[in-house]
Amino acid sequence: MISREKLVGIKARGEIEGFENEVRMLSASIDAAPLWRPGVILKKQCEEVLRLICSLEERFDRKLLVSIIGPCGSGKSTLLNALAGVDNLSEASYDRPTTRNLVVLSREEADAALLITHLGAENVDIRSSHAAAALEHILLIDTPDTDSTAQDAHIPIVHKAIELSDVLICLFNAENPKRKDYVDFLAPYVQRFDGESLICVANRCDRLDERDLKEVILPEFLRYIGDAWERPVERVLCISARRHLHNPNWDPKAEPRHDFDEFDILQEMVFGAFNKAGYVIDRRLENARSLRDYVKDEVRSEIEKDWERLEDARDRITNTEKRAAKDALAALKVNDTRQLIGVNVLLYQKLAQRWLGPVGWLIALWARILIFGTGIAAIFRLGNPITQITGMVSSLMHFKESNAAIAETGKPEKVDAALRDYRFAIMRRWPDIGESLVTSRFDPSVRNVEKLLPDSETLNQELSALWKESLDGEIENVARNLSGLIMQFLFNIPVIAIMGYTGWITAKAFFAENFLTSDFFLHAFLTIGIVLFLCFFIFQGCVRMFAGTERISGRAFEMVKSRIEGVQPVAMNPVGEQVDAVLRLGGASGDHGAEIS
Repeated sequence: MISREKLVGIKARGEIEGFENEVRMLSASIDAAPLWRPGVILKKQCEEVLRLICSLEERFDRKLLVSIIGPCGSGKSTLLNALAGVDNLSEASYDRPTTRNLVVLSREEADAALLITHLGAENVDIRSSHAAAALEHILLIDTPDTDSTAQDAHIPIVHKAIELSDVLICLFNAENPKRKDYVDFLAPYVQRFDGESLICVANRCDRLDERDLKEVILPEFLRYIGDAWERPVERVLCISARRHLHNPNWDPKAEPRHDFDEFDILQEMVFGAFNKAGYVIDRRLENARSLRDYVKDEVRSEIEKDWERLEDARDRITNTEKRAAKDALAALKVNDTRQLIGVNVLLYQKLAQRWLGPVGWLIALWARILIFGTGIAAIFRLGNPITQITGMVSSLMHFKESNAAIAETGKPEKVDAALRDYRFAIMRRWPDIGESLVTSRFDPSVRNVEKLLPDSETLNQELSALWKESLDGEIENVARNLSGLIMQFLFNIPVIAIMGYTGWITAKAFFAENFLTSDFFLHAFLTIGIVLFLCFFIFQGCVRMFAGTERISGRAFEMVKSRIEGVQPVAMNPVGEQVDAVLRLGGASGDHGAEIS
């Protein structure tokens, strides 16, 4: 059976993979705005965070690394010796630097294999003591100084040690706790650790007046370090590491002034809370989450600097695109004869598909007549053969014109003027927009709008597609409204009633062997025809009144305009898309939109 610890580890690995995926998605979103200059730096930070999270995942089953870091003279070696219970485990003296390599307090030498792999055996000193036997789940590390004469050699080692660490014990000299240089040195690393993985400790507290320490020095230090690290620091542990050596070897001029000491709390953290299997998993999970949150906060912070300017630029680009698109679309709304024929033909074709009964037959016949036009009559004229041939050509031409009338709006020659109007409208308003974008840290190349506008083919396709889609939709909608069951019944019933009545009289006379004359049938046929054509003419009047081609084209045009205004501009240029991508990125990373948890 799988232990609970294993199950917790599997779940934690899944969560860490989720954090990695979020950072990858964030990086991909940054790629969508290559003209936004801060994106280059943020992209690099995403890559670094991904590397660190992968490093956490790689050492998931290894011991927790607890590193003591601090400026020169803060007492790092003394603190490690006090925790190890061995006075000379890590060399401590007044000569600087006292620690030249990483000194690792380890239960077994093999536990330090990760550090040796990353830093080299020459930079890692492995030590043991009776106290190390209790370190089942952690390694305790003393790091070299970063502000001594050997700092050039030490800083890369400390950088790598911090990256590999799961817990940082930040040690400061209480006699000079503000050491600004070291606070600044730690700032970028501190932002990547959560509160429980970062322990602030002030050493040599026994050298200060106890009241002054509690009421003045500690509160000032907390405020100072909180401002420098841009995060609240809830507590600083006050200790005297030397007091807990077997031979403190006090300087007669610097003996303890009081007994206030929180070393026991720190010792309990190291050998108690940190030294648990569950804590190892929790720290790696929390540190991965902190890395994820860190890079999201960095993205949010950068975008917030220009948020208002970017929103304003986005709105101005959108409004400019809308105006330009509507100007271009107006050129496509051509109420010439060919377009009117095409709309009329399509309408009656759709009506013919929906209508039944005698009126439906006439609608279908009328649709065919509209397709071939008046030229069909010339085919049947007697006399000059040339006239008949001309009539055939005319009918064929009308057929082609009817089928091509709607598609004609999408031809390149139809949008040349529209494209010129579109480009002119954009270029007239772009200089101010371009300057606003440069101020918002976009690349100066955005000033050159000519390279950013969509080409004629793209604009042609999008405008034509919108126009044709709206026109077809409006024709379909009108045909559906004019083909209702009640309307079909009202227009067909007079003809059907006369046809039924005539049929009833004819059948009755037939069975009574009282055969009707041809005059009866002639009058009946004429009556049916007159009523049928009268119903059809009334129907045509309704079509003309409520669904004329001008009305259909007008409503289609208004529909396209509303879509442009309500959804998005047509053929938005790449800069507009990138501004929108940056704003979406800001919304996903902070308080401006739906936060990704």
